[in-house]
Amino acid sequence: MSYSTFQRRLDAGQVVVTGELAPPKGAARATLEQLALAMQGSVDALNLTDNQRGIGRMSALGAGIVVRQLGIEPIVQMTCQHRNRIALQADVLSGAVCGVNNFLCMTGDHPKIGDHPDAKNVLDLNSFQLIRALRGMRDEGQFQSGTRLTEAPGFFLGGVANPNIEKIGRLERKIQSGAEFIQTQIIFDIERFRLWMAEARTLGLHQQAHILAGVMVIRTAQSAHFLRDHLPGSRVPDWVIDRMARAGDAEREGVQIAAELTQQMLAIEGVRGVHIMSVGWTKAIPKVAAAAGLLPRPPAP
Repeated sequence: MSYSTFQRRLDAGQVVVTGELAPPKGAARATLEQLALAMQGSVDALNLTDNQRGIGRMSALGAGIVVRQLGIEPIVQMTCQHRNRIALQADVLSGAVCGVNNFLCMTGDHPKIGDHPDAKNVLDLNSFQLIRALRGMRDEGQFQSGTRLTEAPGFFLGGVANPNIEKIGRLERKIQSGAEFIQTQIIFDIERFRLWMAEARTLGLHQQAHILAGVMVIRTAQSAHFLRDHLPGSRVPDWVIDRMARAGDAEREGVQIAAELTQQMLAIEGVRGVHIMSVGWTKAIPKVAAAAGLLPRPPAP
């Protein structure tokens, strides 16, 4: 059974494109709508981040509901650092009844690195446990506690992987926990990713979950330096920094690099799509999709 258009595209064998949007730091619905609508037609689904980097924002769930009302398919990130199991399950039920059918289960970022460093870290469940709990709600019609639901929700569940630093066994465990699609962290080291995907194919993991490769579009050479020096596990190689530093038009070069990486990753067996990310530069996401030859998007099956 397919619970979302995003899932139907993957099940039908389409190459999918997802983008990412950080909800605003306030109640600015118009800003959220403007950013989301700028990506409509360029992505098949849109991730809403959940207090990324431990910084307070509009909730991913609330933003996802707004995006759904615009006619854009949301993927709502659900992170474990800031909510206990009761709140996480309650949010998923609320999303499902509002037409949000895609959830990405993540551990999340510790509050100490964000703008509320004195906030209490919860981490009642980790990402593996959250995936299992949500699968139980959908497939078995019960809360994680065993209490029966009056009606089971329907949704499509994903998890995150970092091919830059994680062994393939972690991906295997996440899929065994119930993840049906995987979005990777940003990838610049194509050769390392090829090896990781080869291991995934050996274990048949690419046939058990849909794998989307993470692409970051960089705006400036300074941004490349920041990712390399301050984002653990990003593995930004020197050639990226050199190209950005030499470019006469850094923004155009950033889009071109992202488009080249997109094409290279989609050529790897088992990669079912790409997840395009930016840092405060969402309008570049459609440009990357266009430069990589992924537009127009095919109609949904």
